[in-house]
Amino acid sequence: MRQIRFVGPLGIAAVALGAVLGTPSVASAQDACEGREQHFIYYATHAVPDPVWESVRRGAEQGAADNCLEMKWTQDDVFGIETTVNRMEAAVAEKPDMLVITATDPVAMRPTVEKAVADGIPVIAINTADPAPKEERLPYLLFIGADLYLSGKEAANQVLAERPDAKHAVCYHNAPGHVGLDEMCRGFLEGMKEGSGADGEVIPLSADIAANQATMSNYFTANPEADALFTMNAGPDFFGSLLDVVRREERTEDVTLVTFDVSPILVEAIASGEAVAGIDQLMYMQGYLPAVLTRNFLDFGMIPSGDIITGPALINADNIEAVKNRLAVGLR
Repeated sequence: MRQIRFVGPLGIAAVALGAVLGTPSVASAQDACEGREQHFIYYATHAVPDPVWESVRRGAEQGAADNCLEMKWTQDDVFGIETTVNRMEAAVAEKPDMLVITATDPVAMRPTVEKAVADGIPVIAINTADPAPKEERLPYLLFIGADLYLSGKEAANQVLAERPDAKHAVCYHNAPGHVGLDEMCRGFLEGMKEGSGADGEVIPLSADIAANQATMSNYFTANPEADALFTMNAGPDFFGSLLDVVRREERTEDVTLVTFDVSPILVEAIASGEAVAGIDQLMYMQGYLPAVLTRNFLDFGMIPSGDIITGPALINADNIEAVKNRLAVGLR
């Protein structure tokens, strides 16, 4: 299947950034609606209160304002498949002109997505794709987001560039049941196995920070050979917790750290040499682009023929100053 790749040195085109930065004014929203019918876009994803999802929400708000869309956004307090499906069902009942989802659990979500399509509601998936072949996957128009398996492979590549003889790889899974993160762990562990022969393991985490740090510390005690460590959330609860444990146990020189997503903690760790890289997925664009596509699809029937792939994009010492600028304006 043809794919549109929207990545580069920082993963975001300067033209796109110029178009989407900032907060829309009432006047600009009115201008966007001049001569247009307002459509209704509904984001019912597995979003939770987290800076990366706040960036998606900001993109959705800006995209809706730029394209004369009424936008509704819902999210959970903690990650959960059942609650996500419940919110998707509530969205379908409101009959939006476009439904935006994450295909986090395709089996659980299929009845809801198929009902939406049967009711004449087109669907766009962001962030997490159904890994099935296109003819078998959930019936959404297209996917916007990172290739999560390749993101895991790229994380392995970054570790191997610094530690080519790595012995034991660990993927810390912060959302068990999330098929996209399952794929990313698989990519990381397969990449490590192919690159250095390292064995590997997936360690599930939870929303309990203290419990996560205890899990990490106990794992180091039982597995002192662990030297290639990958988290799939760059925030303080997951990557930050791992960094704290590594520092506390004085293992900085013994391990190589890499994470998915971007955060100030990651930028500081790259600058200090405590992390080798971050694997980016351009969350802001995952919120913004569905609104652009919604306007063009509903008005003119235009939609790309392939998925729009926003990652893996690499964050490392070479582009860290530009990433700092991006974080300063609230973009993840």
